[in-house]
Amino acid sequence: MGIFVMAMVLLASNRVRIDLIGLLVLLGLGLTGVVPTSRLFLGFSSEAAILIAGMLALGEGLVASGVTDGLANFVKRIGGAHERRLSVVLMAVSALPSAFISDVGLVGMFIPVVRSLTRRVHIPASRLLMPLGIAATFGGLLTMVGSAGNIVGNQALASAGYRPLGIFAITPIGFVLLLVGVAFMTTVGRLLLPKAPPSGALPLEEDSGHLRQYVSELKVLPGSPLAAHPLASVRFFSDNSITILRQVRNGQVTKVSGQTNLEAGDILLVLGDVEQILAADRTKWGLELAGDPSTLPSTTEHTDVVELLLGHRAPWIGQTVLGLNLRQRQGISVLGLYRDGQLTVQRLATVRLRTGDILLVQGAPESLAALQAQHGLIALNAPTARQSVPGYRLWLAPSILLGSLLLAAFGVIDIRVAIVLGIALMAGTGILSLSSAYRAVEWRIVVFVAGMIPLGSALISTGITRRIVHILSAWNDPTVHPVLMIAFLFVLAAVLTQVLSNIATVLVMGPVAAELATALHVMPDPFVMAVIVAVSVSPLTPLANKVDLLIMGPGGFRYNDFLRLGVPLTVLMGAVTTLLIPLFFPFR
Repeated sequence: MGIFVMAMVLLASNRVRIDLIGLLVLLGLGLTGVVPTSRLFLGFSSEAAILIAGMLALGEGLVASGVTDGLANFVKRIGGAHERRLSVVLMAVSALPSAFISDVGLVGMFIPVVRSLTRRVHIPASRLLMPLGIAATFGGLLTMVGSAGNIVGNQALASAGYRPLGIFAITPIGFVLLLVGVAFMTTVGRLLLPKAPPSGALPLEEDSGHLRQYVSELKVLPGSPLAAHPLASVRFFSDNSITILRQVRNGQVTKVSGQTNLEAGDILLVLGDVEQILAADRTKWGLELAGDPSTLPSTTEHTDVVELLLGHRAPWIGQTVLGLNLRQRQGISVLGLYRDGQLTVQRLATVRLRTGDILLVQGAPESLAALQAQHGLIALNAPTARQSVPGYRLWLAPSILLGSLLLAAFGVIDIRVAIVLGIALMAGTGILSLSSAYRAVEWRIVVFVAGMIPLGSALISTGITRRIVHILSAWNDPTVHPVLMIAFLFVLAAVLTQVLSNIATVLVMGPVAAELATALHVMPDPFVMAVIVAVSVSPLTPLANKVDLLIMGPGGFRYNDFLRLGVPLTVLMGAVTTLLIPLFFPFR
């Protein structure tokens, strides 16, 4: 129980990498002897870990073949200029591939497309990005391999001694929920979306030709004429429409006023138009941009400014701007950071980067192009041009993927063998290189799942799960229908996923749901399905899913935007789910 509580606290803190949490769980189980060493690492060979890794690799084949780019171009071509039509087309086109590939990766590829659309039709990005995120997460419910949560839920059934669900067992429910979601987002949902970016937000539109305002750092150099002068007497900042937010002196961050005197070595956190700051005569005033510890490239060199969105596989996650050392390594300077729908006024050198952050970087075009080629870095104002691929791959890649899954669905071969077959065929036909397949796997999730599966087994073997079930089974009154238990599990999972993330919630709730069904003498499929669905259709906060974190910055969303839309949507999905599950998954 202590190991379980430790894992939950670390997950809720959102400060520790999930793969490290998985390793700490394994270490705790091994050192205490709760799980024998012979069974401690079985999670790495579990069907859940293999399927998660395999489906991420197969999904990369759809990306490499140009299928996702083709869908993005299709949206641009037929979306038109009407907001509702654009939303419907965008949701339909993004939901289908999400049944087979990572929803986070898919949304990352579509964000630059949405940005292009918003500039063309003059619609705020938030009006399209939220429907995109909703459709991508709902699309994961179209197959049992559509998301890691689905796969983990199936693993819970297998661990409880029941037959796992087929690949397309969830498809009818997922399809109905998707239709309801599209209908909601194009009617009531449209009224709940922000009609314009909030004050201080950074919209994607750039019709004026200017880049966004960002928080940057200006360092006062020795000999600067600004030294020993109060800010009220310095015209440089007002003349260039630059607002000073904070002053950093000897490592201490303080607020400023007109009477604040400047000293050499001071670092000023400033808010202003990026182009204005870059064009200002900083040398005359003894100032330099200090976004990272060294100076910017010479003004005689041709440099570009690019906004980079950090996706879920970005190599910079968890590091500080100072630790990246981009200036020395690649000649690139970090000018500003945007997070959680607003500018950050913390020092760039001390902020640890996370999914959804937007960095403003400046450097030579070739250096920036090399950055954009890295997995997980999404250029918002300069989308990466992908290499053209042979046309036959556009139909061959999805054919291989669907063919492999159908072989497993009809019981011809095991699902794990089917995925390996699909990867081998894509590699053999030149669609997917093995190095790309390895890079596509989010190993942090695989290690986390592999570490948590033995913990779930330990909770069952030590009787902890049975005690939890005993408390919940107090609902087992002859007058109480099992449908109410579905509703209860849905609500519980919907709330937990805001704190623990969707995968962790299913890992915790899946075994409990299966054991609860046994105690109530009903089939476990309906209860486990309630948990699986709840974690995908409850966008109450941006912490519920990485997709929500990813769209938060580009859409200029705030936490209350998710709550305002998420509460009625979650209630609606809960009601529909409670009615649908007994129809497709009987209790007896």
